[in-house]
Amino acid sequence: MTPDEVARYTTRARYTAGRIGDRAVPDYTAEPGVDPARETETYATMTCWIDNWRWAGVPFRLRSGKALAASRSHIAVRFRDVPHPVFGQQQEPMPNVLRMMIDPDRIDLSINLNGAGDPFDLEPACLAPDLAPQTLPAYSRLLLDVFEGDATLSIRGDEAEEAWRIMDPVLAAWTAGATPLREVRRGVARPGSLTCDWDQVSWRVRTTATGHGACRSRC
Repeated sequence: MTPDEVARYTTRARYTAGRIGDRAVPDYTAEPGVDPARETETYATMTCWIDNWRWAGVPFRLRSGKALAASRSHIAVRFRDVPHPVFGQQQEPMPNVLRMMIDPDRIDLSINLNGAGDPFDLEPACLAPDLAPQTLPAYSRLLLDVFEGDATLSIRGDEAEEAWRIMDPVLAAWTAGATPLREVRRGVARPGSLTCDWDQVSWRVRTTATGHGACRSRC
């Protein structure tokens, strides 16, 4: 990413004072041991693309944050919408989404099915199988394998180097001020105002035959 792209496709913020349930909590800079001058972020997003034929036009949204309203770790795959309303409905149905939750392990598929009575009336449904409970959380299993010398679940060295090759320019641009550090109230579900509009992104993707330049212009 160039510094200009970092400014357009990343966000960074840190939480201020707020409430989590009935408990009042201070802002991040008032936490013990925090140096406000370091401008450390507690929330960040990044939109990436893979420039090959298989993934052309598909945005990968990465999001991580602390002190949000709920603790969640999951991967969500949003399927591309059709270019026109198939059943003549006035508005598009909710997108089909495959979610893979981590700790606790869970997988579900949100899809649109024919409604009762009217086959052209689409209604959302969630398909979620029961998974066998695990004796250890995913990260505990990883650490245990590391202690036992089993690297099966660990990434390889060249993968770690590639991740830093991608992230180093972003961090350097942040240090240079390309993306301002914003503030968001602690305990919110998601700082939506700090992220680009996902609906606009997907709309541009499904109307673009190849490449991702048009998709980026709406982000």
